[in-house]
Amino acid sequence: MPQMAEYSAVTAIHTLWLLARAEDIGMGWISILDPARVAAILEVSPEWHFIAYLCLGYPAENSDTPELEREGWEKRHSYTEFVLRR
Repeated sequence: MPQMAEYSAVTAIHTLWLLARAEDIGMGWISILDPARVAAILEVSPEWHFIAYLCLGYPAENSDTPELEREGWEKRHSYTEFVLRR
């Protein structure tokens, strides 16, 4: 299954995100980039796949409310919207 390399990369990013948060380090996954444009800028091989552009560092301020919610881009959902119990 060739796509396992990409799945492994995403799992590694998830683990990095959990570790960062445990150390009070912020992480953001930037999703508004055009993968083809990024590949061209970085001059990478056509076989490469752009998976993530990550911002990692200490936040300027701490908040219990995620920035997307504070800025009105998204609202926090209850876990009951995502967890199905049978």
